[in-house]
Amino acid sequence: MQSSALILFLWLMFGGTHIIGSSIPVRTFFINQVGTLGFKCIYSLVALATFIPLCYFYFDNKHAGYLLYNSGYFLQLLAQIFMLVAIVILLQALTTTNPMTTKAELFGRHISSGYGIQRVTRHPQNFAFGIFGLAHLLVNPYLGDWIFFGGFIVYGVASAMHQDRRLLAVGHVQLKQFLADTSAIPFAAILKGKQRLGLDEYYPPALFAAVVLFILLKLLHPMFFGGFGS
Repeated sequence: MQSSALILFLWLMFGGTHIIGSSIPVRTFFINQVGTLGFKCIYSLVALATFIPLCYFYFDNKHAGYLLYNSGYFLQLLAQIFMLVAIVILLQALTTTNPMTTKAELFGRHISSGYGIQRVTRHPQNFAFGIFGLAHLLVNPYLGDWIFFGGFIVYGVASAMHQDRRLLAVGHVQLKQFLADTSAIPFAAILKGKQRLGLDEYYPPALFAAVVLFILLKLLHPMFFGGFGS
């Protein structure tokens, strides 16, 4: 239980500093002092200083706490499907211009409409990390595992909500239009008729790379982390 509690504490440290650091008062203060690029560097260093210890401690204390259930073949298969989906979404997110990213803020690349995976959700990276967390929850049935991997889901939702509120308050006109035309909840904008699925806009090389990366993970994951087809 002590290990599980410390994993939770480290998640709170990472999530708390990440969200507080990007709040309007804190963000504005540091940008006025060191500029946008300086703030981004400090913000990234704080994130690394909290996330690396979290991962290190977890991998040193895997399967800590109570056994919650037994994971069978079906859950393992479902987890692998979710991981493939997560990789596809992540690579599409990384290869599609997004006005909410650091790169867009630094270089002023503003767009007012969703494209590709953004038609599904304007937070595709958060969506991918959430699916990553869910996939690992299915096959890691101990309390400590659930706190660690569940943290990706909770943080993904909380950080998306926080970012949306901040950008609605201080974002430029094009960005507010982007927020209005897309949805944080996956597929919500499509169901409301604001967006189409837009599969023709997906970047084909990223789809191919996702499959290759998934196969590599299948081969290497058992060697480094155990599980995943071992």
